[in-house]
Amino acid sequence: MIGMPNKYLLLHGSIVILIGLLSGIPMWYAIIRNKGKEAVRAWRVAHSCLVMYGLMILIVGIVIPHLILGKLAVWVLVSALIAAGYGFVFALTIGAWKGLRGLTIKPYGLNTILFAGHIIGAFCSLIGIIIFIYGLFNTFK
Repeated sequence: MIGMPNKYLLLHGSIVILIGLLSGIPMWYAIIRNKGKEAVRAWRVAHSCLVMYGLMILIVGIVIPHLILGKLAVWVLVSALIAAGYGFVFALTIGAWKGLRGLTIKPYGLNTILFAGHIIGAFCSLIGIIIFIYGLFNTFK
């Protein structure tokens, strides 16, 4: 039987993968319509990164029963990875659509909001992977 933390990660990881796969459609469109190297690059980054991040979420969801973590740590891990996934979904897809990268705060406006999405994704990924590694190390005791 799959526990609730597993279900959340499997569901949301699958959604992130789906969005990543769907972002291949605008990438294809940018290629066949000669929209330019930057547009193709932006959609390629969204497509590949989201699929890979979604797969990572799925893997963590599958491995959670083998980790030795407390309930709070498991829920922080799950919440962090889900927040990171959607932070990257927002920043990468909206950035590619609007032609912005969101890698710096400036220019202020939408780019700043995209920057916040990247920061949320990066920070929550870091928290999640630290907890994940900690749970793996505990299995060796």
